[in-house]
Amino acid sequence: MFGRWQNMRDHALEECLQEALDDGHDVWVVGDVHGFHQTMMRLVGVLDVTPNDWVVFLGDLIDRGPNSYGVVQAVRTTPNFATVQGNHETMMVAHFDPQQLRDQNSDLMLWMHNGGDTTVQSYADAFRSQDGALDGKEMAVHVDGVREWMSNLPTHIVLDQWRLVHAGYRPGVAFCEQTNEDRLWIRGPFHNAQAPIDPQRTVVFGHTPTVALPGFTKQDWGRAWFSQVELADGRSAAVGLDTCLYHKGVEAKHLTAMNLQTGEVVHQCRVEP
Repeated sequence: MFGRWQNMRDHALEECLQEALDDGHDVWVVGDVHGFHQTMMRLVGVLDVTPNDWVVFLGDLIDRGPNSYGVVQAVRTTPNFATVQGNHETMMVAHFDPQQLRDQNSDLMLWMHNGGDTTVQSYADAFRSQDGALDGKEMAVHVDGVREWMSNLPTHIVLDQWRLVHAGYRPGVAFCEQTNEDRLWIRGPFHNAQAPIDPQRTVVFGHTPTVALPGFTKQDWGRAWFSQVELADGRSAAVGLDTCLYHKGVEAKHLTAMNLQTGEVVHQCRVEP
């Protein structure tokens, strides 16, 4: 029923984003939201997005935070919002159906352990009546539509000067041979690349909290990460925007956006407890 997680690009979306940049409009790229709907909407308000601007999310809209349902609804229904797939979306596509929830297999448990339980709860809450009764059939139909939408999201977005991807790319492998597993899951080999992945484009990514990226320490919690490897034009070869909104420690809990038009970086402190 759902897409096969192909090497997907949405060329129509890429054309819209590039046209917006060429016309001087803002294209904001936002790190992993992880179910924090109030924080996401507060950030979008701070960005002062106009109808000609765009907001592009780097995947992992869901899991861990209290309102994955609200996040997904906002991104699906707002005309100038777009997103790439994240690894958490792949888990929801694979496991959020009645049969999987009944089977309780190890793959489902992995998703639950990584925040899927909060996503299931947020959808159940959205489909409860005032007396607390769950409309399971209506929820199942809605969730099937969401999973189909997720399965057809692009795995990366390629613009004239930028690549937007959830996790990254594998160094030394031609782009036509890269896999979705790399784009959705890769960490160390990409983060530690000693040469630009793309000599013409900066890779903007999420997935790994920036505090865990090369050169950052605990003092860098909540900050965007810029690779020390540079392109010929002096721009960083890679920029990390997952500033770990969901963590439970005392350090900064930020949702971070970067403007591809100006390079401006904006941090929004978490609104939810």
